[in-house]
Amino acid sequence: MNVELVKTYRFEAAHELPYLGGAKRLHGHSYEVDVVVAGACDETLEWLIDYADITTRFDGLYRTLDHHTLNNIAALDDVRIEGVRQWILRRLAERLHTLKDVRVRIVGECAFNPVLIDADAGLDLPERVGFGFEAAHSLPRLPADHKCYRMHGHSFRVEAAGDLGTLERALKEVYDTLDHQCLNEIAGLENPTSESISRWIWRRLEAAGARPEAVVVAETCTARCIYRGR
Repeated sequence: MNVELVKTYRFEAAHELPYLGGAKRLHGHSYEVDVVVAGACDETLEWLIDYADITTRFDGLYRTLDHHTLNNIAALDDVRIEGVRQWILRRLAERLHTLKDVRVRIVGECAFNPVLIDADAGLDLPERVGFGFEAAHSLPRLPADHKCYRMHGHSFRVEAAGDLGTLERALKEVYDTLDHQCLNEIAGLENPTSESISRWIWRRLEAAGARPEAVVVAETCTARCIYRGR
């Protein structure tokens, strides 16, 4: 029996594209990588390969990419998506003989696309507006050996509740200030944790008259901060 298996990984990284308009600024993204293997199953085990073995072979490359600035990685001359894909593909092919393909994508939309989100009784969140932005940051108050001390990036997600009549306009100004930037260089975000970003956004919404009720900032799909102005 011949099959294909797909194992998906996510890494957070910064990069700059000096030849590509606004992206020439240092910024960051959350990336997803699909590792695709293919071949004939072992007749006794009835599987192609242990998923854990895929992870073991990809782990060194993952550690090189995650929470780093891609421009600083040896032999990664093209830090666009296809360049990252080719860099992984060449190196993983040497370690994983069943490798068929590697797919790389940015998690964020790379545009201001606000959406209305229903109230969430479980988290005590009212109806709110959500959007994403792409940015780089480091957390300089952490120990130097902590991975978040290094410059890296995220496809951040923001949700904000408040006066829906003025919220979207105020959030567009927030997006324009934060997107494709290094957050550490923005006044008030010298130590840009999710907690401090949420408070920074709250204050911007207050100044715009949007009467915020809650601000949610997510660095990844599994980690988010909820700030209620207290």
